[in-house]
Amino acid sequence: MSPSRTRQQFVPSRPRSEVITAVAVGAGIVVGTALLIWLMRPGKVGVPGGGGLLSRQPRMTLLVLASAAALGAVVYWVRRGRRRPKRLGQRGSIVVGSTVVIVLAVLGGIFWPGGIVRHWPKQPKVSDTPATNPISVPSSAPASSGPATSAKTGTTVKTPTSNPATPTTKGR
Repeated sequence: MSPSRTRQQFVPSRPRSEVITAVAVGAGIVVGTALLIWLMRPGKVGVPGGGGLLSRQPRMTLLVLASAAALGAVVYWVRRGRRRPKRLGQRGSIVVGSTVVIVLAVLGGIFWPGGIVRHWPKQPKVSDTPATNPISVPSSAPASSGPATSAKTGTTVKTPTSNPATPTTKGR
């Protein structure tokens, strides 16, 4: 029988923390790219308020992205900065810094010149059914209490709601 081989200890080429960091950064890049593509997708040509969030609500999106960047900067500063606060500890400093960033973001949204949210006019719904002939006029007028419009000219025609020939008596 041959002599047994001696077992050598396995030494990984990279530490586990480096591998986990590399995988997390790679996944973050993929997710961030997909998110930006989704946020920046174009809308329909000539239709305002369509498309991704950056084209529909650019101010709100920029405020949220700036707030997220500020939160990241606060966390980085507390964990790695030279002049970081030491009284509250790491968790307390992150909580206080995050609270300050969120309050500033809300105040920035309230006092944004011209308003933070853009309100787009409601778009008419386009149905898949074919349109009727606009020249044809229905034979009987619809019973409505409001003003009617003529199909041919588009002018408003006032319909009487009461008979003006009969006198009305008030206060009997």
